[in-house]
Amino acid sequence: MSPEVELLYETWEKVKTYVSKKDKIHVAEELVRTFENTVGLDEIESELNSFDSAMKAALTSHLDLGYEEDDDDEDEYEY
Repeated sequence: MSPEVELLYETWEKVKTYVSKKDKIHVAEELVRTFENTVGLDEIESELNSFDSAMKAALTSHLDLGYEEDDDDEDEYEY
């Protein structure tokens, strides 16, 4: 695990205990944006399963992980 990813993991583990359940994804998204803008999260995809569901959702959403666009699929439906 890269130092950046490890820092995100440790920070999230400490912070999430103070965040209400309904606000966890919002706070996780803010934390991801902060880390992406300051230290970068280039190696995060290989460590995605190390995180809980709230952080995993924030990472997947913010960094577009796990989603590949396939232009061929769009062409099938053009008339």
